[in-house]
Amino acid sequence: MPRFLAFHGGFSGAGTARRLPYKVSVAKGFSLVELVIVLLIVVLLAALGVPRLGPFLDRIATDHAARQVTTALAIARHGAVLVGTRTRLTIAADSLRIDRLEPGGWTRWKRWPGPTDLGVELAVSNPVVVFGPTGMGWGASNTAVVLRRGSQVETITVSRVGRVKRW
Repeated sequence: MPRFLAFHGGFSGAGTARRLPYKVSVAKGFSLVELVIVLLIVVLLAALGVPRLGPFLDRIATDHAARQVTTALAIARHGAVLVGTRTRLTIAADSLRIDRLEPGGWTRWKRWPGPTDLGVELAVSNPVVVFGPTGMGWGASNTAVVLRRGSQVETITVSRVGRVKRW
């Protein structure tokens, strides 16, 4: 076994030389008891934390669904102004659909999955919102959208002027 010399005695140079082993035997790894104790602690912490995670996941899902609906409303409104025609947003539980009015009638423009894709319930007072070429609502466009999952509720309102407000 290779050995090296270690000098002791500081910087004075008057130290004595002695031989030390090159490799020192060190215990490697963990014992089975230590691993079982760590796993029990992790399981206990997870059991305490998972029930508290439910409301947080509900808030994330309803927030995401509300952002999808407000984004679809903004795209429909700005699309109507940009193209200079009417656009129609149909808010359904399974999809958000935007159609444009062209000389041949309503044509498909954009589609997204609806709130039920995220496990969120949907209640809409007027499921079809139409925006005119100026961005204002066309017809009966005052709409309230209520998104609900668990104890979390998000409400979105659209005025006749085309303004979107999230409560």
